[in-house]
Amino acid sequence: MTEDLYVLPASYGQQRLWLLEQIDPDTPLYNEAVGLRLRGPLDTAALTAAMSEVVARHEVLRSVLELEGAEVVQVVREAEPLALPVHEADSHELALAQARELAAVPFDLGRGPLVRCRLTRTGPDDHLFTVVVHHAVADGWSLGVLLAELTSLYTEAVRGTDLSTVLPELAVQYADFAAWQKERLDTGELDGQLDHWRERLAGVAQPALPTDRVPAAAPDRGTVQAPLRLPAAMVRQLRAVAGDTGDVTPFMVALAAYAVVLARWTRSPDVVVGLPFAGRGQEELESLVGFFVNTVPVRVDLSADPEFTAVLGQVRGRCVDAYGNADVPFELLVETLKLPRRSGRTPLTQTMLAVNNTWLPDRAEAAGVTIEPTTLLQERAHFEITVDLDGDGDELTGAVVLQADLFTQETADLLARSVTAVLRGAAMAPGTKVSALPCPLADERAAAREEEAVTATAISTRPAGQAGAPRSATEIMLARLWTEVLERDTVGVHEEFYAAGGNSLRAVRVVMRAREQGVELPMERVLGEHTIRELAELL
Repeated sequence: MTEDLYVLPASYGQQRLWLLEQIDPDTPLYNEAVGLRLRGPLDTAALTAAMSEVVARHEVLRSVLELEGAEVVQVVREAEPLALPVHEADSHELALAQARELAAVPFDLGRGPLVRCRLTRTGPDDHLFTVVVHHAVADGWSLGVLLAELTSLYTEAVRGTDLSTVLPELAVQYADFAAWQKERLDTGELDGQLDHWRERLAGVAQPALPTDRVPAAAPDRGTVQAPLRLPAAMVRQLRAVAGDTGDVTPFMVALAAYAVVLARWTRSPDVVVGLPFAGRGQEELESLVGFFVNTVPVRVDLSADPEFTAVLGQVRGRCVDAYGNADVPFELLVETLKLPRRSGRTPLTQTMLAVNNTWLPDRAEAAGVTIEPTTLLQERAHFEITVDLDGDGDELTGAVVLQADLFTQETADLLARSVTAVLRGAAMAPGTKVSALPCPLADERAAAREEEAVTATAISTRPAGQAGAPRSATEIMLARLWTEVLERDTVGVHEEFYAAGGNSLRAVRVVMRAREQGVELPMERVLGEHTIRELAELL
């Protein structure tokens, strides 16, 4: 039995995860896992020694959570050498499948250990090293720290270096962060941030998302997913348009579009979206393994049916404010606001948007071995809806992830289409009001509910305009392009392009003008006979 060394306070995040395990034991929902493909002549003894040193350096990796009196504490155990037997698999794909099975095995927070490893050989110079940790002791950033240390330590282990001398001694441990967090709260240092959230979230509504299925008493947390891509040209154009409100990031553009979709779909102008915050504001915390990430709520008010540019400005301001007051643990925020809780449902917000939620490099090198990390994604839903995106310049790609016992694949597909449609509509005409932006999820579901009584709100879809007048952002953009290319003062949405004076060259000019604005029109359709309304319906 490993000896217990210290009994220390648990962080607020650890307390929440401990409580959730009591409610829903034997769940892998909060497992974090990464598979490292190792190509090259691997020294297994050096790898074992390197990983053992990582666990020895970070006390949290050899801790468990227990209830002591009325408090949850973390118990740090003595460091022991890691046992790393070599398994065999016929292929890398099979090894990955086995790794995902390992990642789905629940941890016991009170028994531990809360980190497990497996090395699988798939060829003479091809291995998969799997590391699985519980979220209570590590977050996504921590996996990057772990990989960086493992790479350095493995290189020196191959050379026969004393590993205790390779890396500088850690200035603090995760337990120090937990104690410091508690001290800041006890001394009133965070009172100003708490006051900010009381004001910002006063009277916050918690509208239920329009689920397709009745929530189960015990959700299984499976998911349905749909790919999502926000083109760079659209994002770039909206960032430029919003320049007067300050520097708007691609993430803020995505959040604004997503908030519009949520408001239109739920028919509620009061939208709260959770954002992950790294929680490592002090330099000494950047090199630690631990559970630092915090959920920060951003509330967006669309009650005045603002133009999309105004939404962008509001989102930027709310994000800056949120990150400036992000030290308050989400768990304490919920307690302070006395928000209602329901088993299986996150209080305050049921949806999260995350960009660049991993700190793993594409590859690394260590003593002749190439390391290629693969995140072993768990098909489990922490929120009812999560939008996971990765940034490459102004382009954002990823997926919308919905809880499968609440939503269908059709809803996932419609949600992804809607975020893109709102973004496209706003890029075409940034001054378009929220209610006029195209939103397939809201529009199609509204049509299906047309026999129901619907309470009118400022965020509801406005009625169609006069016959011949543009009634959507897409039609506004096309009408503007047509008047420019056809050299006319006005063009009706029912006028046929060639009858209005168009020709093939002018049709190509329409396509090129639209492309300059980040909108790709189907060339073969534009070259044919059509009206503005007919063309808009294809976009």
